[in-house]
Amino acid sequence: MRMHYGHPDFLDGFWARNRGGMSKSSPVVNLSEDIFAGFNVRMRGEASPHIDALEFEKGREATFNAASNFFSKISGGSVAVLRSRDNHLLCERVGVLHSLSFYFTSVAFYMSNLVVDLSIYLYVLLFILFSLAGLGPGQLAALGSTFSMEWIVSMGIVALVPQFCEMVLELGAVPALRELIVGLPSATFFYIFQNKNIASSMKEGAMTGIAR
Repeated sequence: MRMHYGHPDFLDGFWARNRGGMSKSSPVVNLSEDIFAGFNVRMRGEASPHIDALEFEKGREATFNAASNFFSKISGGSVAVLRSRDNHLLCERVGVLHSLSFYFTSVAFYMSNLVVDLSIYLYVLLFILFSLAGLGPGQLAALGSTFSMEWIVSMGIVALVPQFCEMVLELGAVPALRELIVGLPSATFFYIFQNKNIASSMKEGAMTGIAR
């Protein structure tokens, strides 16, 4: 049993030791060992039970600094997953649909944050070039370009829909709408910081091979 991030991982020690152990080589620390244990099970054609236990009044990374450290560490671990031999072997043995499922249930969240971070730089650079060329939003709209509208804001609103639906089911329509409006400014700033934190950790992990 290993206690981490507020919840324990239960593994059969005899089973793990007879299959090479759980840890992978890392310059500083072994991360994502539970993910690599799952990879090991899948590659050997075995099965493992997944049991969720709910415990009320159980705290997790609820503070700003704790959440930042958690995302930074997991983002670096996702780089280790991407460059691992286990990931390569698993992707060779599954089809296209299973590959998509595997991607979206493993590192897709961290990769999407990295893509969003890079796209913001590209977005700002393009508007600098448009301004130097004398093309403002009005001229871009006349040309029928989608750059005349703030697509980042619209995509952010689309991302709110699933969360809003969940809040409607839990709280009701009016309390959910009130909660959404009140929390939107702070959530926006937190998401910006979280996005930069994840993207920076992934870029650092890709360059150094170290997850901090």
